[in-house]
Amino acid sequence: MRRDLAVAGVLVGHEWRLQRRDLVPQLILTVMPLVLMAFLLPTYRSAMAVAGSAPGPGPLSGAEQAVPGLSVMFSMFLVSHVGMVFFRDHGWNTWNRHRATAVPVALLVLSKAVVPLGLLVAQFTVLLTAGRVLFGLEVRGSLGALALVVLAFALCLVALGVLGFAACRTVVQMTSAANVLALVMAGLGGALVPRDLLPGWAAPLAPATPSYWAVRGLQEVISGGAGLTGVAREIGVLAAFAGGFALLALLLLKPEQRKVSWS
Repeated sequence: MRRDLAVAGVLVGHEWRLQRRDLVPQLILTVMPLVLMAFLLPTYRSAMAVAGSAPGPGPLSGAEQAVPGLSVMFSMFLVSHVGMVFFRDHGWNTWNRHRATAVPVALLVLSKAVVPLGLLVAQFTVLLTAGRVLFGLEVRGSLGALALVVLAFALCLVALGVLGFAACRTVVQMTSAANVLALVMAGLGGALVPRDLLPGWAAPLAPATPSYWAVRGLQEVISGGAGLTGVAREIGVLAAFAGGFALLALLLLKPEQRKVSWS
């Protein structure tokens, strides 16, 4: 057990050293939603006033939709970055070297997923904090409940990224599918427009996306003043999505299969 933990620590440290060499993509995906929030805040304010879609009392600033919605949307673009962590090993021919050691494949996958998970949580933390400082976002509920919603959704996205690696043979397939899926889930999940303004055909499909439960959970805490019990259902559904994605990844992952990276 101690040996496995030591190996996992080495792998996590190695992934962080690789990641910190180029944090520009993560920086762009953190700055861009802030820019869009500034542009879209008046539109969201008007749309939410018409729809009356904000839970809780008080005037609508638009930040109730803009900050959680765009945070969820841009976090989903990091799904392809999770897959890239694994495809990179195939491009560098280091995947089989890892497998040639005594490191179990499950431990290898979990260790390589820790840094992407941390980056997702950090991105959410920055965006929600900036939303409060720059756009007057008021969190009326429990910060602990907010943190658990963020963590559950981040775990869901990491599991989805591993599933993308397991299901796709090439990095182009994975990045293309991840980016299209991010836009589809953002639209259906209410990340782009308030859920009450979704078209009639989309509303029944929305609960089938993890983004719907993430936006709903964040807004329940931010605008509705919910505590942990108030978002227990959202956290549970996100955890179920994460478990389902992880199970599918386990079933589809063939460690010996050669993947095609950029190189």
